[in-house]
Amino acid sequence: MGALRPILLAVLFWALLGPVGPALAGDRLTATPDQLRALYVQRLVRYVAWPDGAGPAPGEPFVVAATDPAPLRPYFPAAGQGDGPRFRLVQWPAECDVLVLAGASRRETAAILKRVAGKPVLTITQDPDAPALGAVINFYMQGGRLKLEVSPEAARRSGLIVSSRLLQLARIYEGAPGE
Repeated sequence: MGALRPILLAVLFWALLGPVGPALAGDRLTATPDQLRALYVQRLVRYVAWPDGAGPAPGEPFVVAATDPAPLRPYFPAAGQGDGPRFRLVQWPAECDVLVLAGASRRETAAILKRVAGKPVLTITQDPDAPALGAVINFYMQGGRLKLEVSPEAARRSGLIVSSRLLQLARIYEGAPGE
């Protein structure tokens, strides 16, 4: 079973988050970092539960605020298109369910994460220091692949519950936010 576990985890990861819809280029699937980021955001919300009274109301879209929404905009479907949850991408600062900090300096990231600390906002970053600052999900590159790091403590402090299925696929940040 020990040798089979990595294969099972890879299949589970693909079933949960894949296929992310990258463009076909010859025999190779390719996607831009912004396209991957946007598509992961759209998949990740399915594995996070918001507390009662938070998150989108039934039939309403998730409000995704981004520090730099322009590169992500082409990859968010227009209202009423696509399967699953709907999304409305806006410029930060704004009231939101999901906050994507992309292109922000570390100082700006720290200030924004402090501003939303304790609020039911799924914070998504791509900065190695962000989990220590309180980000719930952090993207990182390893072996040319985009991977996930999750801070269960940051999620708990925000009132969010991250699915155990997602936690099995991610690297877990063990420290507490603010350390």
